[in-house]
Amino acid sequence: MENVGRIDEAAWEQLVKNILRAEMMLRGISYEQLVARLAALGIIENVPNLRNKVARGRFGASFFAQCMVAIGVDRLQIPTAEQIRTGIGGEHGAQVRAKGKRP
Repeated sequence: MENVGRIDEAAWEQLVKNILRAEMMLRGISYEQLVARLAALGIIENVPNLRNKVARGRFGASFFAQCMVAIGVDRLQIPTAEQIRTGIGGEHGAQVRAKGKRP
């Protein structure tokens, strides 16, 4: 792998937030529906806390995996380090990802 430079924490947070939001958009899943789907897996969240957690983009890998399972994601396409470093999608990355991918 080539050295593409340091990727700051904010870029990683933006990435996971965009991936989660894009997968929700692709399947037409609201935060309310995600809360219900998580509850079916035994994970208790409420809508305001879920929205805040996703908006911050600061959550653990286990929570991310729980959301992906609840949404019904079986495969993810992760951008390259260069794409992350250069801010692919940025603030509107969820929409960019959702338009370019179909489940």
